[in-house]
Amino acid sequence: MTNKKNLLVLFISLIIFFSTQSIYALKQDDLHEKMVDNILLIGKDGVEGKGASRSDTMIILTIDNLNKSLKLTSLARDIIVKIPNRGYEKLNHAYAYGGVDLLIKTINENLNLNLKDYAIVDFRSFIEIIDALGGVTIDVNEKEINHLNKVINTCYGLSEQKEGNIEYITNIGNQQLNGYQALAYARIRKMDTIYNRDERQRKILANVAQNLSNTSVTNYASIVKSLIKYVDVNISFSKIMKMALISHELASYDIKQLQFPSEKYREETKLEENGMFVVKWEKDKNIEMLHKFIYGN
Repeated sequence: MTNKKNLLVLFISLIIFFSTQSIYALKQDDLHEKMVDNILLIGKDGVEGKGASRSDTMIILTIDNLNKSLKLTSLARDIIVKIPNRGYEKLNHAYAYGGVDLLIKTINENLNLNLKDYAIVDFRSFIEIIDALGGVTIDVNEKEINHLNKVINTCYGLSEQKEGNIEYITNIGNQQLNGYQALAYARIRKMDTIYNRDERQRKILANVAQNLSNTSVTNYASIVKSLIKYVDVNISFSKIMKMALISHELASYDIKQLQFPSEKYREETKLEENGMFVVKWEKDKNIEMLHKFIYGN
């Protein structure tokens, strides 16, 4: 059912970043829903053992076996949601308050989902995963390059194995980014909007998925074994491998993308009490859009 995409899902979650990327299963009420697997990929900020982290990146990877498509849905981290026993706050605060369990519960209750499994990476593990996969190819535009190089300085320092001088990006166009460069690209935020940032993160995932889809099934075991140490998942290795090995057609799946909430049904504002930037969203319209994207063709 989950095919090669489940493997991609794992790797995608490993990477992001950016995380980052948790595997989630939605309610399966009809034929279509039974053929759809959803995975929430969680990328937490900071590094392991350095205090409380927030979910810097949250992307739902949908594997739609009925319509033969992969779908990436970015959940804006600044949306206001009701966090159980905490009240209304930003979505990414849930992870800091109660880890993955509270984040899952918050997403399920606010978006009418039934997510269960997960995969989590932090900044350092994201770097290691990208390097282990040989990097990613990203089309860097002229506007991004200066901001990217500024963030590269910080991200280089997060790498466990710093070798040689910092490598900056000197040209626009398609660039092969290593681990700390890819993390920097995923973390660009002051140049434009939070939604552009989410889009850049999805570009990295899409590139990783494309590269992995060209990987021979005979190499899956060695790849998973080399990467599994970098990700926190609640899915057994045998289950991941089983899902990966039964699928040979994922490479032909289309990749579709969605930003949640929709531009038409959201509003950026600052809270009067503390001036914090938040995103308010029209619940009914956005949830309808989300479920249609996930389960529709």
